[in-house]
Amino acid sequence: MIQFVIGILKKNAYFLLAAAWLFTIAFIINNYFVGASSAPYLRKAMEERIQVQEKQVEALAKDTSLLKVLTDGTYDMEVLQQLNRSNLGVFLYKADAFANWKLQFWSYQQTEPNDDIVYSSETNQLVRLQNGEYEYVRKIIPLAREKILLVALIQIRKEYFVQNSNLSSRFVDFPNAESSVAISETETGYPVRSINGQVLYHLQPRKVSANSSANEWAILMDVIGIILLLIAIHSTANSIAETYGFTRGLIFLAGTVIGLRLLTYMFADMLSWAEFELFDPAIYSSSLLLPSLGDLLINSFLFCWILLFIYRKSTGMNLQAYQPHWLRWPLVALGAFLLVSLTFSFAVIIRSMIADAARISFNVTNFFSLDIYSFCGFVVLATLALSYFLASSVILRLLAPLLRKSGIYLYAFLAVFGLLLITFIQSGNIVELNIFVLLWLLGYTWLLRQPLLITKDDRWSVSVLLLWIFLYSGSISLIIIAENSRIEIEQRRRTAEKLATQADPSSERLLSIALTYFDNDFLYANFNRFRLASSNQYLKDSLINKNFSAYLNKYDTRIYTYDAQERPLYNDAPVSFDTLDIIYRIEGKATNVSDMRYFEKAFDKYAYISRKMVTDTSGVAIGYVFILSEPKKYKNDALVPELFRTRKDFLPDEYSPIYSYAIYNNKELIDYFNNYAFPTRLGDKQLPPNNFTYRQNEGYDELWYRDNNKVVIIARLNNLWLESITLVAYLFTTFLLLLGLFQLISVLIRSRLRLSYLRKELQLNLRTQVHGTIIFISLFSFLVIGAATIFFFINRYNRNKQEQLSRAIQIMTNEVQNKMDSQTFFDYMLRLYDSGYNEYLEVLVKEVSEIHGTDINIYDTQGELRLSSNPFIYDKGILSSRMNPEAYYRIHRQKLVQFTTNEQIGEISYQSIYSPVRDEEGNPYAYLNMPSFDSQAELKKEISNFLVTIINLNAFIFLIAGVIALFITNRITASFSLISEKMRAVNLGQHNDEIQWHRDDEIGELVKEYNKMVLKLEESAAALAKSEREGAWREMARQVAHEIKNPLTPMKLSIQYLQKAINSNSGDVKQLTSNVANTLVEQIDHLSKIASEFSQFANISNAHNELFDLHDILHSLSSLYDSSELVQFKWQPVPGPVWVFADKTQMNRLFTNLLQNAVEATENKEDRRVEVTEEWQDDAILVCVSDNGQGIPVETQSKIFTPNFTTKTSGTGLGLAMSKGIVEQARGRIWFETGETTGTRFYVCFPSASS
Repeated sequence: MIQFVIGILKKNAYFLLAAAWLFTIAFIINNYFVGASSAPYLRKAMEERIQVQEKQVEALAKDTSLLKVLTDGTYDMEVLQQLNRSNLGVFLYKADAFANWKLQFWSYQQTEPNDDIVYSSETNQLVRLQNGEYEYVRKIIPLAREKILLVALIQIRKEYFVQNSNLSSRFVDFPNAESSVAISETETGYPVRSINGQVLYHLQPRKVSANSSANEWAILMDVIGIILLLIAIHSTANSIAETYGFTRGLIFLAGTVIGLRLLTYMFADMLSWAEFELFDPAIYSSSLLLPSLGDLLINSFLFCWILLFIYRKSTGMNLQAYQPHWLRWPLVALGAFLLVSLTFSFAVIIRSMIADAARISFNVTNFFSLDIYSFCGFVVLATLALSYFLASSVILRLLAPLLRKSGIYLYAFLAVFGLLLITFIQSGNIVELNIFVLLWLLGYTWLLRQPLLITKDDRWSVSVLLLWIFLYSGSISLIIIAENSRIEIEQRRRTAEKLATQADPSSERLLSIALTYFDNDFLYANFNRFRLASSNQYLKDSLINKNFSAYLNKYDTRIYTYDAQERPLYNDAPVSFDTLDIIYRIEGKATNVSDMRYFEKAFDKYAYISRKMVTDTSGVAIGYVFILSEPKKYKNDALVPELFRTRKDFLPDEYSPIYSYAIYNNKELIDYFNNYAFPTRLGDKQLPPNNFTYRQNEGYDELWYRDNNKVVIIARLNNLWLESITLVAYLFTTFLLLLGLFQLISVLIRSRLRLSYLRKELQLNLRTQVHGTIIFISLFSFLVIGAATIFFFINRYNRNKQEQLSRAIQIMTNEVQNKMDSQTFFDYMLRLYDSGYNEYLEVLVKEVSEIHGTDINIYDTQGELRLSSNPFIYDKGILSSRMNPEAYYRIHRQKLVQFTTNEQIGEISYQSIYSPVRDEEGNPYAYLNMPSFDSQAELKKEISNFLVTIINLNAFIFLIAGVIALFITNRITASFSLISEKMRAVNLGQHNDEIQWHRDDEIGELVKEYNKMVLKLEESAAALAKSEREGAWREMARQVAHEIKNPLTPMKLSIQYLQKAINSNSGDVKQLTSNVANTLVEQIDHLSKIASEFSQFANISNAHNELFDLHDILHSLSSLYDSSELVQFKWQPVPGPVWVFADKTQMNRLFTNLLQNAVEATENKEDRRVEVTEEWQDDAILVCVSDNGQGIPVETQSKIFTPNFTTKTSGTGLGLAMSKGIVEQARGRIWFETGETTGTRFYVCFPSASS
């Protein structure tokens, strides 16, 4: 046992050492070198970043000539772009006549310094602005005749007043640091200092697990180390199975894997896998065993691994040979029950991946909806399918000998057990699924029992492998499509109900942002202002403009105030408290926001109402505030709604392009979305009889929902065939990748990381090279064509979008300019600063913005924002009120008629176009800006459709390429096979036929040379045969003469001695005659033995091959030596029979000779040991006969298999030569290993009968 363990350690030393090194390096990286999210690392990295930018500020402050150019406005574009690349916010001021600092230059649009910074006495300090934390660096720099103020802003952290996916808080240049550290005003152990040593802020570590700071490289090393450790476990299980039997090997493997997996469940908090999104239950969670997608992925791989081990090692097992006859049908029933249970379990898991997965998208018709979780989902599906195939194959393989020709009973058992399980399942959806799965199982079982679709030696043909892959891909696709369809219908039904009530979740989200400022503290502090007529309306307008300014174009918002006695306080409309209170309490319907409800004003209108009761510090009500907001329509390209959007209004992002809906009241169309041709009026026959009705109409699926007088139609493009084909293509590709991964791991296990073996594996044969070349060309062409086409789509889209923006800005500029010209009574420039005229401009901007469905900003010639259709993002500090510096330079300095640039707010990137508004003389007096948010939905849709099409085509091309490659390789290899068979058949002792080849190609040249070689070979063979016959006869005559001469000599001497005794009348003639007779008989027997050995050696090639169990011979020989007291004999057979195809008599002679030699080699030893061991090597059996004798001397090792060579004092020297001939005749190999003190081991390797 100890020797076995030592052998296991030696065999897996490479894997264990490599895994240990990887774990050690990963530990060192995580704990001593890199912790990308740890407080020490972040403190140092942030400090270095800040100090680098501070040095840039210092260099800029010293370059007075550059500062002069910047403040005078004579700089060029290269200087501005250089400042932009530095990521610094540079602001330059000049003092006016009143010693006030006036901004002359800015290079940053995200924010600008406030007066506290401009007039501060500090040179640098951390400051919190509206959109995050900054360090400001302030320097007064004297020039020749004046002084300028340089203020540089270094952004440290972004933080917005509202948090969503588009406006998220994060540290600049450290996107993952937000979850690990926070900026602290109190002293901690992690101060961040400026270049002059001043502490700017402290970092406070958050309470997070160690894994959250794990380095990506360390994680990769840990994963590879775990894989190598698992490979070592697999190799150990293999060795145990080969030495101690399959059962013990399986127990070791399954026990080790299950034990390690249970430990990961028990110590999940210590491992902190939940820190990784893959293990987030919000993505997928099904049960305690499958709490996340990561757990499902791990379990599926481990389960597949164990089943693959069982599948490999169970080849040749026969339950019938080990069980009594009466257990036949119980075993069949048990196998059928296991197969049904396994099938239903796998189907439920696959269904749960669609039903229980909140964030796993399998919408393959929209390429951009797929993500890393979708990829993991496909991998899990392929792994589960492979696991099921292995498990079902093992079950049916074991049941096959029991069934014989009674397969109909198996189908009966499957049907009965399947129906019984379905009976006990309560869920209706699962019952429907299992009925389909049961029918599928019966057909699948029939296929798996067909001789053409199964293999006995685990060597699959390409055609059969592709057939099974397509079968599983299609079957899984059916389950996914059915479950997706069910979920999609449920979503459409909920959406129809929402549309019928006009509830808008996106509106609720936007209003909740505005209502956050209407808390009791604010209303209590300002409620007395509502009691005064002079301040009431002004305060309401201020609140609406300040908090609802972003939504003025989306809502009509009004505020109603009442005192504690429910009397109105100067409201615009004479609405009583009771009216609003009844609407809120009775007519209002709950929303996702507390204190806010929605109600229907008319058949096609609805509004939101919010009620706030204002209380004093003692909790006594002092008044009431009602806020009414009536939604308007969205603007298509408006930026602000998208900035605060968390999801599509009604339909999911990945599905919205294929959906359209219409809303009818009293059969009249009141609203619709998208470009589906809905009727403007419904007829009586069109009205659905039930609440929900499904109809098909010209390639669309229509869901009709009727709710009293309202009818909602949601139409969805029917792309079932496209979705089915694409799903099959994705799953087919995943199967191929998974099989390739398993093949790679198999090579690593067999090679044990030995470079020589790996190099041998990389020596691909011709068939593989042709296959690989054709498939690589198809894959490469797919990538090139796909990339080129996508690039073309993007360029065309950008060009078209640029043209649209250019036309739109021209139209809007002319419209604004004409309407402003109509109001011209004095200087254009002064109008922008006139309060009365600003009101007119505000109405004008809103009107134009509504007409064109986009946002509009108007800047003065100094780059300061004067009017905006959505001033909210500027009032809340999301963006500064200064014009984009580059656009200002292009429009103001270079006098361009328009300029387009890319801008960004938070995570939203958008195009923004600028154009001057000019007077009659052509002089600009304002700059018009149109920020056009473009979700690129059309571009993504076009690219997605193209990718879906090309993926489907590529899957088809991949299949066709495989078939073509198979045809070409078979054609080429058939030619080589013909040549190789002819060459294999070449024999010097017989006539060798020439190859008939009628094509003049490269192979034809090879055939011509072969035919020439055959002719020359026959000539040479004839001469050689003659020479060898003569030489062989001479050698044989010499050897026979030598062997015969040896016994003749004592015979002659004995007769001469007898004759002499007779002549001398010796008295013991009779005794002497008897002795001479015995000698003669003994020598004659020796001559007979010599003749017999020569006869056997000559007849080695005349073998009578038959199929027999090698253990029959070894068992009979071992029984002879087991009873011997002279030697300790041990035989270690492999489990089960060893079937070989050879001459049984010669095999008996072979092992008799080897065992006899081993026994004779130990004659001089006190502890004489002879051992016979067996080992499977792929499809061959290796038998080792070892002894503990003196070994074979080095000088005689090379001659050991030479005929007539012997180290004994007697014998012909034909024993081992004859043994070698017998082994080679059986297509095997024989060799030996020897040592002068360790003894000798003779190895004999035979191919099994199956190979």
